[in-house]
Amino acid sequence: MPTPDDTKKWQDHPVVIAIGSGAAALIFAQTVIFPTMTASLQNEVSSARSQTQEVAALREQLKKATEDTAKAKLELKAAQINNVFSVGNPYPIGLSKVKIGDSPEAILGNYPEEKVTKNVASYWSIKLDHATFREVTYFFDRPKNLKDRKIRALLFFTTEQSSGIIRDKLTEALGNPSIFGPKPDCAGWSLGKDLFAKADGSISFSIVNTQPDCIVEEK
Repeated sequence: MPTPDDTKKWQDHPVVIAIGSGAAALIFAQTVIFPTMTASLQNEVSSARSQTQEVAALREQLKKATEDTAKAKLELKAAQINNVFSVGNPYPIGLSKVKIGDSPEAILGNYPEEKVTKNVASYWSIKLDHATFREVTYFFDRPKNLKDRKIRALLFFTTEQSSGIIRDKLTEALGNPSIFGPKPDCAGWSLGKDLFAKADGSISFSIVNTQPDCIVEEK
């Protein structure tokens, strides 16, 4: 029959101690660690799901904003084509800040310099983001120094969408032309001292400071 000393020795055996420690650790893990880890994982899953939903919502908002922007651009272009000129004014709506008699500095003050083409000293050209006009060229008079030059003429080139409508739009804004052919599709408007408009063909029109003509050039 085991003595109390034998029982104590048995309980103190390393294997028994290890088993007891392992059991205690398992119980601790089941009651404390595992529930904590489970809760933490659930929180992470919930957070990930929430972030995924937020990303999806942001993507939907971005898609809608992109569609709204594209729609607004189309509406703006339609408005630009329908409303090219205001009554009595030959300068196109939205492109009237630089005029006959202005200096080259006026161009740089109204357009980003990187959009201004200055390859030729007698004129500068600008590519436009406009529904009716794709480009405008400003012609200067002849003083030697650039700072002394003034704009003497503007030449606007139409886009494909607006080709063929400019003469009618000018007539709506300025009345019937006072200068006619014999050159086909050519008409002009006298708008006061040193200010004239001219529609010549379907792809361009000009604003000039001398009276234009519509004669047929001899070859």
